Amino acid sequence: MMNENNIRGLREELAGLGFSQEIADRMHESIALGITAFTLREQVKGLKEPFEVDLYFRQSNKSEYYYFNKFEIAQTKGWSLEEGQQYFLLVPSAEGKLELKMQTHKVAEALDEFKKPLQNAKLGFGRSLDEAQLIVEKVDGKLSQIPTQFIATYRNPPLAQTMWVDRGRGFSVSQAVNLMEGRSVYRDDLMSQAGTPYKAWVKLDMDSERDRYQNYTLNTYNDPSYGFDLKSLLGSYPINGMENRTISDGIMEALRNGDRALASIEKNGKLEPVYLEATPRYLQLNLYSKEGKSLKREDYQKQLVAQVGKEKTKHQKQSVNRQMGI
Repeated sequence: MMNENNIRGLREELAGLGFSQEIADRMHESIALGITAFTLREQVKGLKEPFEVDLYFRQSNKSEYYYFNKFEIAQTKGWSLEEGQQYFLLVPSAEGKLELKMQTHKVAEALDEFKKPLQNAKLGFGRSLDEAQLIVEKVDGKLSQIPTQFIATYRNPPLAQTMWVDRGRGFSVSQAVNLMEGRSVYRDDLMSQAGTPYKAWVKLDMDSERDRYQNYTLNTYNDPSYGFDLKSLLGSYPINGMENRTISDGIMEALRNGDRALASIEKNGKLEPVYLEATPRYLQLNLYSKEGKSLKREDYQKQLVAQVGKEKTKHQKQSVNRQMGI
């Protein structure tokens, strides 16, 4: 028998993390069927390409309660599976006949095995092995033609990032997308290993190797000690409507969520739509046009601020030149 309080709590957790009502309904249905551990998939939008998100649920070994403690997110790169589909990898047995080697919903795992030095192998997908459709195969060491929509995935398989959840507390799905696209997210509910609460901007370290679980590590820029003052930076640009609390709070909230926030900035007496992006590591804001083109900060900053920035850059260059004897 289902525990209605448990279901209600899980629904609230999912809603708080930004997941759809459909996911919550499918979770309810899976629990009603008595499935003790299950994974649900949802596709969410990114700036350029969509992402696949796999949510993991399991029942406690000691009670009837179900828990949602993690989700995995990966960019689709133009290729994705439908709910319930998996990849099937067939490789030669000791007798030389093809047999099932792997069954997984993670394309990176399947391709890692497929790309091993095997003379013959087949990779397909579907809801079952009997109904699987062939994607690519190797015959006598030669690779078959790769479907156009699968080429990007084959060459650079998307690796998932695990996002841990603790009773509804963690990165929301929109924050996870923003992190995967290289932006920074603000969290005011973090906890150190010593149990001390703190606030920080967080960014995935995509310049370093992934850890042993194939996850990017997190870089944190503590607030306020690191020195990134978002409100002050926004004040250095002539953003239209910032005196309006609704507008200013909306821009601040979007940037803290890791979004690119749309603002109207006055330039040469005219208002221009500009997208702002928080870059705490460099104590700056990045600016983009509506087409995604990078814009120069000094072209949009208030005149005095821009002049101070130019003078600072000039002095820095002079100091470097002196050190080099130029």
